[in-house]
Amino acid sequence: MGDEQKIKDIWGCSYIESEVELYPLQKWYNQLIDKKVSEIEVSDVLRMIRQNEFIDIAIQRAVKFLKENPFAGEMYEGELLEKMSTLERGALKQYIQELREVLGVALIKNKTYEWLDEEERKDFEKVIGYFLDKITAD
Repeated sequence: MGDEQKIKDIWGCSYIESEVELYPLQKWYNQLIDKKVSEIEVSDVLRMIRQNEFIDIAIQRAVKFLKENPFAGEMYEGELLEKMSTLERGALKQYIQELREVLGVALIKNKTYEWLDEEERKDFEKVIGYFLDKITAD
């Protein structure tokens, strides 16, 4: 998947059109398909996963973002990793090795990360453990 291709060109998508004003989700979709893969942001990836849209592109971008910052999120720290942990193992198959590395780094960095309280650290560690179990299960 070319990072400089627009989603609408990769998938052959059309804009949502309506006689009445579009709903916010429809507006987001129209904006999303007009973006190049390289322009997709963390907030887009989170919504793509929630809406089950263009999951392969969402995972590709999520892995990139998580390599840069395992605590990436829109509403709270660690949100992207947590959301990725909800995906089916089959969807993640192509990225298992990279995700293992990301999760290993996340475990190490979590020990010294400045969370607001210790409970957040423990919760994030549980997410990492759950995600590791999921991707290493046979």
